This record gives sequence, C-alpha cells and structure tokens, in this order.
Amino acid sequence: MTRLINPKFSIVIPHYDQSIRDDFFIRGIKSLLDQEFQDFEVLLYHDGPISRPIPDIYKELGDRCRLTITKKRKNDWGHSNRDDGIKNSNGDYIIHFNPDNVLYPFALKNLYELSIKPEAPGPAYTKRKSDILVFPIRMIGVECDGKFHWRTFDPKSAIVITGYPAIPQYLDAMQVVMSYATWHKIGYWYDKSKNSDGHIYSKAIREYGARYTHSILGEHW
Repeated sequence: MTRLINPKFSIVIPHYDQSIRDDFFIRGIKSLLDQEFQDFEVLLYHDGPISRPIPDIYKELGDRCRLTITKKRKNDWGHSNRDDGIKNSNGDYIIHFNPDNVLYPFALKNLYELSIKPEAPGPAYTKRKSDILVFPIRMIGVECDGKFHWRTFDPKSAIVITGYPAIPQYLDAMQVVMSYATWHKIGYWYDKSKNSDGHIYSKAIREYGARYTHSILGEHW
C-alpha cells in the first residue's frame, strides 16, 4: 500500500510499552485492515522506550502507516501523542483510536457517507453543516444503574453510548470524528488531563454542532 497524500481519514493511535495485550493490539489493527473504505492513513505513536517488540501487524498497512517512538514516556494518557497526531495528519478528518479498540468493517464507509450527506430537514436553528461526526459505540466491560456507569472489565457486560447528549463522561475518544479544520480552530488537543476527551468534545459540539449516525460502528475495550 502506498502512502496517501490527502486521505479522507487520519487514524491516530497512542500506545505505550505493555499497555495492552498483543492479541488486542493485533485485533485492533486488523479491524483497520478489514475496512471496506480504504482511504485512510495511520499515525501510530509509541510513548517511551520499548522493552519488547511491537506486534508487527501494523506493517501490513505499508507506507500509509507512520510509526513514531518517543525516547521518554510523556505519561499523560496518550494525549500529547493525540495532539502530535492531529498536527502531523494529512487527512480531512481525524479518528482517535486506542490499539485495543475495534472498528467494524463498515465504520469508515459509514462515516464517509455521513460526511457528504445533505442536511436533513428540520427547524431553522439546525441549519448548520457541522464537520464533527459522532457515532455510537459499545463500551465493553461496563455496567450502569441508570445514574452512573462504571468499569467491571467483564467482557460479557457492555453498554452503548451514543454521544448524545454530548456531555463529559458519556463521550469516548474514539466516537467523535472532527475535521482537521475544526481541530485547528479549537487549538488541537489542548487539554492533557485524564478525562479531557469528554470536555474537549462536548465544548466543540456545543460551539459547532455535530452530525450523528445511528449505526454502532465500534467497540471500546
């Protein structure tokens, strides 16, 4: 595969030594290789020294995958690497993907079609064509009681989060896809705190709106 000059999507993946099991890493990368829509690049950031080899399945992406290894671990939940990935991307839209996440084979095709879909009929105040795309995901190993949700790490339990309403704690890094232009306007990944994805995304959606798909497109593990 040759590197794409201006792909539709840039997929940014933060990783650090022994952060996840190798079989989960392989599963995540394979879910990208299996996409029906192939107009994307991957920016893989390994945070800090490597004590053992990264599974080399990412090499199957060929020249469309750029691997960066930092000399010293930044230790900020991957957010500095997400920020670098946005700034170094070539794609129109940025997808943030942890290496143990999964995108279903039709995910990128669905997001592409959503990005070019005409505005839906509605009241006048909805007439803004946002370049923020939001999709539902399955949160694996999570339980809820109607008021709170929490991690159980039991793969048999899961909830679906839709991204609506767009509030912190109910927005995951992988499910909000913003254009490079919007990331540039808001100052890239400007908040490096632990749960910054929900705060960054909710603020951006309040300001610029969002376009939603009803299809569940992936899993957070």
